Amino acid sequence: MIRKLSSYFAPFMAEMMVIKRNCGFALKEMDTHIIKFDAFCTEHFPNKRELDRELVEAWIYDISSKSRSQLNKRTLTMRHLAKHLTTLGIPAYLCPVQIKLPKPAEPHIFTDEQLTEFFQVCDSFTPAANPKYRHILVPTMFRVIYCCGLRNSEACNLKRGDFNLSSGAINIVGSKYRKDRIVYSSPDLLKLCVKYDAALELLLPGREYFFPSQWRKHLTKSRVSGLFNLVLSRTSFHCKTSKKPTCHSLRHTFAVNSMRQCIANSENFDGYIQYLCKYMGHKKTQETMYYLHMVVNVMPELRQKAKGLDDVIGGVLYAEEE
Repeated sequence: MIRKLSSYFAPFMAEMMVIKRNCGFALKEMDTHIIKFDAFCTEHFPNKRELDRELVEAWIYDISSKSRSQLNKRTLTMRHLAKHLTTLGIPAYLCPVQIKLPKPAEPHIFTDEQLTEFFQVCDSFTPAANPKYRHILVPTMFRVIYCCGLRNSEACNLKRGDFNLSSGAINIVGSKYRKDRIVYSSPDLLKLCVKYDAALELLLPGREYFFPSQWRKHLTKSRVSGLFNLVLSRTSFHCKTSKKPTCHSLRHTFAVNSMRQCIANSENFDGYIQYLCKYMGHKKTQETMYYLHMVVNVMPELRQKAKGLDDVIGGVLYAEEE
């Protein structure tokens, strides 16, 4: 049962929730959204007496996370409320099922010089009291994320048994879209990981996760982001880029550099995109093709080699969450 509501729409929302719950709906997430919508109405639209387009869209888009998943959940809640009001003979705006997402700002792509400096800073970490293995973990973890194009969460959830230190095969399990996949580390990266694993085994024998946490079984996404920001703060380009780099920028940069190398070497682009799509765990090749226009922006001299792909350069929107 949700807590007491206070906005003008409170009795209608409470009635709707009772009806739906009596019909067998769990409504755990809708409870949360109703509470937030009630507070939003009370604070920003205290005199609003109609569920009109202005109010509905103001609340749907009043959210720090602009992910499609979160916006769709808010949209669904508003549609349920609008339908309930309509059955009572009260006019209400029924928002469309498919909402429009604003075009996201392009992510930061590391230049070669920035990437080199970033990893030099990673290598400069010295032993600390908490955690005592930070100087070992930081340079290895961020190299694995970049060199294998991993998502932040994939690095966090990587178990020691998922990394074959003989073949270099890394088994990514239960990732986004529930798409398991296998990625392969380069010989240099594998050599580093073998050395890292041996060092961690001395400090944390029998650990379950490849990148452990001092307080939990494995690192969290927020902790990895914190470590990334710590490294970034020690670089010369900190606060000097048009868009602040995030840990996910390493994955973006991996995609751009992989595609750029393919074009520069005049390889079979169509075949390579199919491979890169599967390697990165994208749902469809359109997500991978998003990076093509970034390639020609970073390396304008490659535009001629990319001739024939102009119809997709700049024409694909990116829709991945960290």
